[in-house]
Amino acid sequence: MTTMVALVGEQTIPNLLPMRYCKPEAVVLVYTKQTESRARRLQTFLTETSDTEVYPLEIQDAYRVAEIRHCLQEVLAGHPDLLFNLTGGTKTMAFAAYDLARQSRSPFLYFQTEGPHGRDQRSFLYRYAWQGDEAELEACIELSEALITLDDYLRAHFDGYKITGFSTDQGGILERAVYAALKEYVDEIMAGVRPHGMKDQIEIDLAVRCGNQVGFIEVKRGGGESGKRAVDQLTTAAARELSGTYTARFIVTGITQDEQYKAMANALNIMVIELSEWRWNRRSLSTSDAQRLRQAIAQRLPYARRVA
Repeated sequence: MTTMVALVGEQTIPNLLPMRYCKPEAVVLVYTKQTESRARRLQTFLTETSDTEVYPLEIQDAYRVAEIRHCLQEVLAGHPDLLFNLTGGTKTMAFAAYDLARQSRSPFLYFQTEGPHGRDQRSFLYRYAWQGDEAELEACIELSEALITLDDYLRAHFDGYKITGFSTDQGGILERAVYAALKEYVDEIMAGVRPHGMKDQIEIDLAVRCGNQVGFIEVKRGGGESGKRAVDQLTTAAARELSGTYTARFIVTGITQDEQYKAMANALNIMVIELSEWRWNRRSLSTSDAQRLRQAIAQRLPYARRVA
């Protein structure tokens, strides 16, 4: 029975994707007080969606290598077939895990995302094995196939969520039009995602998944304060502390925005997509607006279907 040792850090994806690819029978989640909530979500997610046995291990002092190594050794006793994922956690946690992998001659992994955003971005899983005392690169595996669903991503990052659908005000018209324009181009799309535990203060108008990457889209009818609220919503919902650095962020708007607002969005790594031909008496996007929307999304997410 393979037991994966996963060092839990700020980001969930470097733990989640290797787990989904390797399919270990058991996982030891190594975390600190600072990453306890992420470890708890991962434990709940793995327990509810698989038969994986989960062993949580809290490290009291993440900067004492000998103590970390001792704690790991105690938990891993009786687990002969080990696989270490050294991607997350603190560097000292990685040092301790690496040393234990060396002693037990157990293979270890490192997850890396490389290249620019969009369809050219690629994720690799590097697997190392021991040749004597030397760690040799055994395989470089590109994670090109989708390993997660949009539901997986949301549940791994939030304490649950609910789907409320499109807005009931006039803004819902544009949301429906954007949804229809993207539906056949992305792998998954959801409308009206409300994460639990936020007192309904956060609603993601549209959430999309392309391969193993996810994007949050705020759809706004106007600029000014409406645009500022969109930025606030995205910087909260897609904050690295909640949904991580792997979440792409977009604002789709039916009118041209002022330069100050766009500069603020750009500084926060939010892409603003202006649909200049949109009119409120229409139920769908024009051909050129739909193309502009898809091309913009494809700059940040890896479409399976090429956009002209």
